[in-house]
Amino acid sequence: MRFILGLLISIPAFSLTTQYVSFEHPESWRCELNQGVYICQGVQEPDRKESIVLSVATIAGEWDSLDAYEKYLKTPRTIQDDTGAELESKISYTRRRNINGVTWIDSLQYNSELPGFWARYTATVQNKLAILITYIVSDEYYSKMAPKFEKMISSLKPSNQFESSISSSQGKSGLPGNQILGPAAQKDLLSSRLNTKKTAQSNPNSQVDSEEGSNPVVLLAAIVLIAGLVLVILKRGKGKQTTKPPKKS
Repeated sequence: MRFILGLLISIPAFSLTTQYVSFEHPESWRCELNQGVYICQGVQEPDRKESIVLSVATIAGEWDSLDAYEKYLKTPRTIQDDTGAELESKISYTRRRNINGVTWIDSLQYNSELPGFWARYTATVQNKLAILITYIVSDEYYSKMAPKFEKMISSLKPSNQFESSISSSQGKSGLPGNQILGPAAQKDLLSSRLNTKKTAQSNPNSQVDSEEGSNPVVLLAAIVLIAGLVLVILKRGKGKQTTKPPKKS
């Protein structure tokens, strides 16, 4: 028994460890540093084109605070689809959360980065650093990836040491790292790595709707109602056909 426990404990965790934060990720994922952003993504299709995680950090400026992040993430954003039509993001929640002793702002939104995609943001200020981890997944893969994202988030641990090469934030609004890529560059990065051919007007509650639509109780009730109506119609028709005319005197 001890031997088995020893094997389990010795199994290495798959994780990203940067100079400012570390977190676990799925075994089939790999992470790389690109333009100051750590990009984590699956290596197998079709998962690779359906989800991505971006990790950035900057030296915290005067604007960077949990209050500012919370206010920003509670405000809907507007993006454009491929046709130029504007889409307003739908915010499921924005809340404070204690993760391994550190308070983060945790927010789940739909259509905030790309049409047809969910984005979950975790942002904090720790050890003079402003840190943002963004988890993005298509609507079709949300139910599959949500538990994996949650495991990644629950393993977040800011580092007590960091390299001075991290860029200083120059932005007066938004989230950490907005000045590293910029909105246009980030959109281009995401579009090049994800399958963006999604339905722009996809319903963020589509999973709930589909479950309600396939509810067996509702379907059974409908069948019983239809069967009852048919039975009543048949009885009425049969009654008219079997009624004998009155005898003539």
